[in-house]
Amino acid sequence: MAKSKSNVEEKNISTDGSVVSSPKAWLLVGMAALFMLVSAFGVIYSTYQTRKLIAEFQYLQNQRNELQTEWGQLLLEQSTWGSFNRVERLASKKLNMKVPEPQQVVMISQ
Repeated sequence: MAKSKSNVEEKNISTDGSVVSSPKAWLLVGMAALFMLVSAFGVIYSTYQTRKLIAEFQYLQNQRNELQTEWGQLLLEQSTWGSFNRVERLASKKLNMKVPEPQQVVMISQ
């Protein structure tokens, strides 16, 4: 009976009922605690990065909206400055130009 372990020794329970702690058990507990700590810091870092990226995304969306508004205003301004009526009016007032009569128009072909 010296070669076989008793049921009490296999379960790491002493004869008075208390659990006997072995170095392996403490190593497993320590590793589990370390894993939980690393996991917790990973979650914290991931949450921080997500919030940071969301803030940047919202800033860029606002900037895009402002640029789209400015682009629309520039297109409107371009159409105003380049309208045929405006060019004709300025040409007649400032440069004393006028639209030629049909018989004064010469067609050139290549």
